[in-house]
Amino acid sequence: MENRRAVRQTAGWSGFCHIEGEGAAGWRDCRVLDISLGGFSVRMQHSRPSDLMGRRVSVEAPAVGDAVNLRFEGEIKNVSRATLRSVRIGIEFVHLSTTERAIIEVLSRASDGDRVLALV
Repeated sequence: MENRRAVRQTAGWSGFCHIEGEGAAGWRDCRVLDISLGGFSVRMQHSRPSDLMGRRVSVEAPAVGDAVNLRFEGEIKNVSRATLRSVRIGIEFVHLSTTERAIIEVLSRASDGDRVLALV
């Protein structure tokens, strides 16, 4: 049985990820798999998964159409190989403000496949 601090909600959002230290051209396609008040998990291609632990990551996902994007940031706490080319990374939110925490709570309760907010 899995023991988590917060319940994770399936997300399935397409987005773009950037790993700290990989330069401005380092943005890559990724998929936000799930989200909770504590963090989220992402699947993406990466050739050196062993280099990811402890690094910061930024993830941008479309909220409504192409005009509004959400940006999540956190620290990589878990890395596992998903396929030969892709990895699944667990990301912890660090130092959330009260407002950020409220937004994450709403997002962790909503799931809409490719769009983050079906609430608007």
